Amino acid sequence: MSNIVNLNDLRSKPEPAVVHADRVMTVFGREYTVRRSSMNGRIGWFSVRDGEGQMMFVRAGDLPDSQIADLIGAWADGYSVGRKEAARAAVLFKGDIV
Repeated sequence: MSNIVNLNDLRSKPEPAVVHADRVMTVFGREYTVRRSSMNGRIGWFSVRDGEGQMMFVRAGDLPDSQIADLIGAWADGYSVGRKEAARAAVLFKGDIV
């Protein structure tokens, strides 16, 4: 048995463990970058940055764009967008949490 490693072996490289998808959303006339991240194809988390690139908040899971816009609005109004505040904002702006 040979212990020689063939450097010309061009096997496919493994896919990256974490995948990011960025999208710019406009809420109340300002642009925010929403980055959805997933690990190995599973639902992961999303983060929101303001126009200057400063991190606003990070939430686990995934929400529709309309609810993310509501969370951005709640953050801009001074809520800390924790679990309770996020649920309160979603109920306030959309009725029921879907």
